[in-house]
Amino acid sequence: MSQEKDFTPYFQQWIDNYADDIRLLISLLKEKSAPEELRRLVVGTLNYGLKQLDLIPDFYTPVGLIDDAMIIRVFAKIGLDYVLQLENENLRNKLIQLAEEDKFINEFVGDDIYRALTNYVKAQPDRKVRQRDAKIVLGNDDIMKEFIDDIKGELSGYEGAKISDPVNVQKDLKSFLKLKLVG
Repeated sequence: MSQEKDFTPYFQQWIDNYADDIRLLISLLKEKSAPEELRRLVVGTLNYGLKQLDLIPDFYTPVGLIDDAMIIRVFAKIGLDYVLQLENENLRNKLIQLAEEDKFINEFVGDDIYRALTNYVKAQPDRKVRQRDAKIVLGNDDIMKEFIDDIKGELSGYEGAKISDPVNVQKDLKSFLKLKLVG
């Protein structure tokens, strides 16, 4: 039996950088010149982080934190064509880097789970969390401010986690994603 590749160094870096990644997405959301579809996807991705019941609950650390970080990278890959249109070079470059890290997710989970995860992320903008979906958030400046305040509030309580058992973390992460996404 061949030994599975260790993806946990990537996962650990994603957990460690999660707060910065969320702040980056908030900046993108505020970027009025960003393509509308990209901003819709951003709202869906940020909304995912507000959910109490996401694919893997955050209290199941570190696996529950890794799935949140994965969603950000899948979002960046899905929105890459729009990202390339951004005028803000710093924002564009950071999002391109996130999109490039998506390749590790695809390699880790395989084509079937990856395809399902991509479809899941694409559906997020139309899902309501706290009575808000992308259309509602993007359509009202007051709701947008409230939404961003909620995201910042969640972020203020964020505590990362250290991956101490790479083999089981990878096994659990893949099992959860397979169960939730492809059955």
